[in-house]
Amino acid sequence: MKTHNMISLQNAVLPNYDISDREISFDVYISADQQVCILGTVDNNYICWCSITTIDDIEENAAIFNYVSNQPFSTVSSMYKVLGANYKEVSQWHRLHIEKRQYNNQNYYYSPATPIYFQDSKSFALEIKRFYTQEKLKCDYRLLEHTYVILLETYKGLLHTDNPDPQYYYEMKPVIRILEDESYIKLCTDSEVRKLYADCMDGARILYNLYMNDAH
Repeated sequence: MKTHNMISLQNAVLPNYDISDREISFDVYISADQQVCILGTVDNNYICWCSITTIDDIEENAAIFNYVSNQPFSTVSSMYKVLGANYKEVSQWHRLHIEKRQYNNQNYYYSPATPIYFQDSKSFALEIKRFYTQEKLKCDYRLLEHTYVILLETYKGLLHTDNPDPQYYYEMKPVIRILEDESYIKLCTDSEVRKLYADCMDGARILYNLYMNDAH
């Protein structure tokens, strides 16, 4: 199973603080063509696992969960360093976050998709598939008519303004929240719609960075 991990000595990093007591969570990125990038996440800076599979690789995805959740991590890196040229593409896939939580005084992993608390590896793999199915249906229903695409184009115009005031970010926060809640659009099979959504989110990031630079 170790060979499935894309973290290697060549892309590993040395943490600049103690991470030995961190609990591993999972960030699962899913593409419109059902590819899956599973990250074993240590914290916001470091990962201990990165692999690419598909939604239908049930046994393999289950084995990855079993391995990562039960093995102490020794080598870490970052998503950017491991994925390299593919980082931007994968980071724009739809994300499912699965973390460890206490339930009935026991440690379980929690997924917001179903939602469920679970401990077994098969549930992890099936939850990825359920998440994709549910979120893809949301996407399909949202795009039943062309009106949502027109709305995205309007949002893009609002978010990409010439020389905006840094405080404009606050005015746009409700629009950004709507877009974040509708991130299932990333699963749309139409690449032009996905690009339009990504352009909106790029505008949101630009406004946020302008605001933060001004605040500092």
